[in-house]
Amino acid sequence: MARPKTTPGRVADALRQVVQRIDPDRRLAAYRVWTFWTDEVGPAVAARAEPAAFRDGILSVRVSGAAWMQELQFMKEELRERLNRRLGATMIRDIYFVSGPAPRPAKATAPAKQPAAPTEDPIALPEVRDPALAAVLARLAEAARTRGRR
Repeated sequence: MARPKTTPGRVADALRQVVQRIDPDRRLAAYRVWTFWTDEVGPAVAARAEPAAFRDGILSVRVSGAAWMQELQFMKEELRERLNRRLGATMIRDIYFVSGPAPRPAKATAPAKQPAAPTEDPIALPEVRDPALAAVLARLAEAARTRGRR
């Protein structure tokens, strides 16, 4: 059986592909996409899509639903250009969208609970001699104040 006749490729092309696959600096640079994804796509898109993998110039992005997947498909070239511009080189050749679970929302740190400032118009409590009853009335007054009732 005869071999099909094909023209040999350039050695430089083959070497460039091999170097791109094994060059750790180039591969690690592409993984920086995870660090600035939200900045480049915006919080609305980042809440519904996140980078999932990067291999051989193809960035896989996990998207939470079909509607968002279609919307991002329309924005694919713009996203690719923005991400490459941020990377400083054309490392992302294509973006492939896959359906998957929604990205986990970033855990927002709860602000430290500050003690309630005394109001200008405190609720007047009657004078009570029993300390337990006075404490109960004070808690009720505080609860009413924090709920905005008087």
